[in-house]
Amino acid sequence: MSKPRGSSPVNRTKAVEVAAQLFLRQGYAYVSMDEVVRVSGVSKSNIYYHFKNKEELLQAVVQFWIAQYESQLYLLLSQRERGVEERMNSFLAMLSAGIESRNFEGTCPFVTLYMHAPDHASHAKESISNFFRELIPMVEKLLQQGVERGEFRKGIEPGAAAALFVAALEGSLILAGTSRNLDIIEQSAQTFCQMLR
Repeated sequence: MSKPRGSSPVNRTKAVEVAAQLFLRQGYAYVSMDEVVRVSGVSKSNIYYHFKNKEELLQAVVQFWIAQYESQLYLLLSQRERGVEERMNSFLAMLSAGIESRNFEGTCPFVTLYMHAPDHASHAKESISNFFRELIPMVEKLLQQGVERGEFRKGIEPGAAAALFVAALEGSLILAGTSRNLDIIEQSAQTFCQMLR
């Protein structure tokens, strides 16, 4: 396929960002490539230059969300001068702000996209599964830092605690979405940290 005029990375990014919002707001099955063209303002030839079909666009949307979350998590892991609970609260505040800005559509983008993705979108589903598999060791490192700093009691098993935290966080995101109450996310994390002290 020849490269159309204006087929820059900026146009690709714009299409992905718009699709990321549309897929959460309307559901993957209900968003057409034509709608992504219309809302993004990126030409059809440019979008199809970057993405052969909607499944490829979905994979790019999943990678978009993964990059957003992982950059925040890596930043938190590196900020060892800050308390662990303080860093966890910063991450949750970022999640809550994102949910509020999306008007509670797709409180957890990964679960929403996984549930809405068709069975044949195996690359996107596998990427989401991998994200959650990699998330637990990142949280484990953070909790281990909390033990080393004396914020959490010695003797806790950081790996098991990390798996429990991720499960509790996902549950609190779903409950926050169904009740439209972001306080549930913070309350869940506070209770979790109290159990580790």
